[in-house]
Amino acid sequence: MSDRRIYLDNAATSFPKPPAVYEAMLRYGTQVGASPGRGHYAEAREGAAILRRCRERINEFIGGENPDQIVFTLNTSDALNLAIKGAVRARRLAAPGQPIHLITTAMDHNSVLRPFNALTSEPGVESTFVDCDPATGRIDPAAIEAAIRATTVLVAVVHSSNVGGVIQPIEAIGEICRRRGVLYLIDGAQSLGHVPFNAQQAKADLVAMPGHKGLLGPQGTGALYIRPGVEDRIATTREGGTGQQSELDIQPLDMPSRYEAGSHNTIGLAGLSEGVKFLLSRGHAALRAHELELIGLTLELLGSAGCRTHLDGAARASTSCAAAPLSGLRLLGPANPEDRTGVFSFTHDTLRPAEIAAALEQHFGVLARAGIHCAPRAHQTFGTLRGEQAGGAIRLSYGPFTTTEGVRTAINALAEICAESAAFHAPHTG
Repeated sequence: MSDRRIYLDNAATSFPKPPAVYEAMLRYGTQVGASPGRGHYAEAREGAAILRRCRERINEFIGGENPDQIVFTLNTSDALNLAIKGAVRARRLAAPGQPIHLITTAMDHNSVLRPFNALTSEPGVESTFVDCDPATGRIDPAAIEAAIRATTVLVAVVHSSNVGGVIQPIEAIGEICRRRGVLYLIDGAQSLGHVPFNAQQAKADLVAMPGHKGLLGPQGTGALYIRPGVEDRIATTREGGTGQQSELDIQPLDMPSRYEAGSHNTIGLAGLSEGVKFLLSRGHAALRAHELELIGLTLELLGSAGCRTHLDGAARASTSCAAAPLSGLRLLGPANPEDRTGVFSFTHDTLRPAEIAAALEQHFGVLARAGIHCAPRAHQTFGTLRGEQAGGAIRLSYGPFTTTEGVRTAINALAEICAESAAFHAPHTG
């Protein structure tokens, strides 16, 4: 087993984090410790200041209108549930008994699909899952508009796929939703920290985000941005203590207390604040430039070793592996660097994704993720959910600390694994 470890699973959670993230958490845990808003002493005030700085930094990084519109959540799933179920609950309260329609896409994650399906099991709620290009995973904005009905309450779109890496045309979709008066929710789980993003330019009403992925904070943190003026269309989904206006036994209406019930994960948010500070110091352009360098190198190495992409047309027979080490490998998603993030998923003609992942770790110390990636409709779109390609794909995903050396090691490792498989499966003569 290789002693060297090359972490390429940043789509699951980013690693490593900037040192300041860990330092801020340690400082809070050992020197502050108090619950923000639950006291007037210095430590409680400092806890509140940590939360405020974190809101301000996130708001600046995503191009929001007001830091008070950043609502802290447990993770992206929690943020998405608040947005989706809050929108449905608000419509029910405003128009009891009226039908409700929801729209999402085949590229979206179970964090959207499962709340949608839970809601559609209730009377009066329907949903539409818009298909995507089976080669690239890209959404046609016209298909979103065609799916909108008079009863449509919400359109939810993942900015970038955690399977194929495709970047969706979020601004074009935002224009449609704003014009049609439909709430627009963007899932930024795989894009924030990787792709330049501005909530106002995207015409987003709601943006769900993880703290622990591209924003470089710890797990157990996340946020939902709610555009000013949209609050009355998003009902609360939980109520409780806020440390403010405690004389009221109803949830306060001011932001962000309206949606933040209970004590905060302040130690985690202290770390998240420093992760976002790190990103702000680098800037969107530099972060994207680094990732594009890695994407370009990956595509170059894959191409030179014979990996198939959607540009190659019909799949070649697995026996051609002898000619090029990666000719048995197929890349999911777009082959144009500008159209994708640093998320690369592959299938192989003879090797199962789990076999490749095991070999990558055991022999090369490369850490990758195999499987369905909590996105079954995306894999169905790419043809990797059932049949001969059942089992999903093997995925490499990059972050700001991924190096060109790490990428070269990973692609060369894939080539060795595929070459060994080709030699084993080659027909024997004599």
